[in-house]
Amino acid sequence: MAGLELIIGTYEEYTVGYKVEPFKTDSSRQYLKEIFSTHNHTASVRVLASHGKLLASGGADDRICIFDLETGTLRDELLHHNGTVNCLTFSADGSYLFSGSSDGTIAAINVKKLAVDKTWRNAHKAAVLTITIHPQGKLALSLGADMTLRTWDLVTGRTIYTRGLKGDSRFGGFLSWVEWSPDGAHFALVGNRVVDVVSVDTTKSARTVTCSSRPVSLCWISDTEVAVGLDDGHLVMFDLGDGAEVEPEKIRAYETRLKAMAIVGNHLATASSSGDISLWEIDGSELHELCTTNIGCRPTCLVLVEADKHGLHKYLQKQDDSKEDLKNQLKRIHAIGKVIVEHEDPLQAAATQKAQKRGKSKKRPAGGEPAEPPTGFSTPLVKKAKSAQKKRAANTSVASGIWEEEDVGEVEPSEPVASPVGEKKKKKAKKGDALSQTISGAVKTGKKKEKRRGSL
Repeated sequence: MAGLELIIGTYEEYTVGYKVEPFKTDSSRQYLKEIFSTHNHTASVRVLASHGKLLASGGADDRICIFDLETGTLRDELLHHNGTVNCLTFSADGSYLFSGSSDGTIAAINVKKLAVDKTWRNAHKAAVLTITIHPQGKLALSLGADMTLRTWDLVTGRTIYTRGLKGDSRFGGFLSWVEWSPDGAHFALVGNRVVDVVSVDTTKSARTVTCSSRPVSLCWISDTEVAVGLDDGHLVMFDLGDGAEVEPEKIRAYETRLKAMAIVGNHLATASSSGDISLWEIDGSELHELCTTNIGCRPTCLVLVEADKHGLHKYLQKQDDSKEDLKNQLKRIHAIGKVIVEHEDPLQAAATQKAQKRGKSKKRPAGGEPAEPPTGFSTPLVKKAKSAQKKRAANTSVASGIWEEEDVGEVEPSEPVASPVGEKKKKKAKKGDALSQTISGAVKTGKKKEKRRGSL
C-alpha cells in the first residue's frame, strides 16, 4: 500500500495527485497527502491514463497532455482531435497511446516519437466513448455513441467485426462503457441500468446484472469479479461464477454519484462527484476503507499508480534536499550575527527633499553658472542630517557582532567611501581648499576631488 498514488482529473480543469502516507504517530493508519496539482487544460479534464512513468490526460478542450511523472514535467501537448477527448488507453507494452474523440476518430500516438502514427477518421459515426486494449495487445474494442461495438486488429489496423447494439432492449438505448477482463476471456458492457458480461469464446452473455440506478463507472477486480459504481453512490460487486439467483453485494460508498474507480493489486480507489476520494482494501469478499479526503473539486476520472515502484516524483525529494541545505545555511548565518538596517528619519528625509526641490527651482545667473551646488553635492540640511547619522554610527560597537547599515544620504557614485587610512591623509589636506572642506562635511574620502566650476 505504501507508495500508492491517486491522480484525479476534475471539472475545474485541474489534475491533482495524492499519495498514501502513514501517520507519524501511528504507522498502521494512513492518510492522503496532496503532492501536486497542474492546470494544463482550458476545459474540464475528461480522461486519464497511465503507464509506468507516463501520465496522459484528455480534456473537453480537444487537447491531450503527456506528463513525465518522474521529473514532474509536461513532455508534449497534442491537438489532433476536433472534439472532446473521451478516452485514452496505453497499449500493453506502453509503446502506443490510443485516443478517441467526440469527432468520431481514433488515433494511435507513438509514445517514443510523441507523434500520431495513424488516424481512423470514421471509426464511428458518432462520438467514440471508450477504447479498451486486449491484454495480449493485438486486439482492441471501441464503443461509440452510435450504439456500435467494433473489434480492431491492431496489427493490420483494420476492423474485424462490428456489432450493432441499438436493437438490444436490455441496454435501454444507451451504452457508456466497455472493458476487457484482466485475462481477456470476457468483456463487460455498461448500459442504462444493466451490466452485461460477454464471453469471448461463446460470444454470448456470461452474466447480466440489473442495477437499481444508472451505472457510471466499472472496474475488474479479478478475472471473474466486477465492481460497478452507481449514480446513487452505491458500489456493486459480483462474480461471474455466481448464479443468477445470487444477489450482487451492494455497499453504500458515498451519498452522491460514484464517478470513477481504479484498482492496483488488492487496493481499490474511488471518487465521488462531490469531491470525496477514498482508498479501499479488498480482503476476499470484504471491503475495508483505509483513508479518505475531500479534494475541493468535482472529480471526473481517476487512475491509481504505484509511485515508488516506478520511481515517480524524484523531483519532490530533490526539493526536500534543497530545503534542508537552505536550513543549514541559515543556521550558519544566524551563528555569525544578524543584520539591522536603520532607515533615515522621515522628517529629515522630507526636509532634505524639500531643500533639493527649492534649489532646483532657483534660476541660474546670467553667466550660466549654477546658483547652488550641482546635484549630488551636499546642502546645509544634508550636512546636518549626515552629522547626526555619523554620531549614531560612532555609538555602535562593531565588536558586539551586530552590524548597522545606514543611508548616508546623497553621495556621488564615482567617489568611494574612504577607509580610516584615507581619513588620516585627508586631515593633512590644505585648509584653504574650500571644495575639499565642502565634501568632507558630508563624507570623508581618501582621494582628492577635482575642482568644478561653481562649487565654491
